[in-house]
Amino acid sequence: MARLMSSTELKERMDGDEEFILVDVNAPEDFIKEHIPGARNIPLSNLAEQVKQELSKNQRIVVYGKNHDDESSNRASDVLEGMGYRKVADFDGGIYAWKRAGFLTEGEEAEILG
Repeated sequence: MARLMSSTELKERMDGDEEFILVDVNAPEDFIKEHIPGARNIPLSNLAEQVKQELSKNQRIVVYGKNHDDESSNRASDVLEGMGYRKVADFDGGIYAWKRAGFLTEGEEAEILG
């Protein structure tokens, strides 16, 4: 089972030197509207196929979905671990938790502060 990660911990890792891949498992249309800066969109429906082609099993991967009630990131972390990826974390709360914490997003409907 993947380790759960809070919005504060994710932000600290993004601001730090640790290298990892941030994967948004939402549908492409949701990703275009809004996503966490630096995230790559690999929808849950395509995850197994795309990951094999694009990500090394040695990379640290953090997955996220829409919110705490959305099980897509949990399912994604299960899929990745089942494929042999061992450095997987599940960002608990998804993009809604990220926004609630006051962090910026990117995309067509991104919240811009200032």
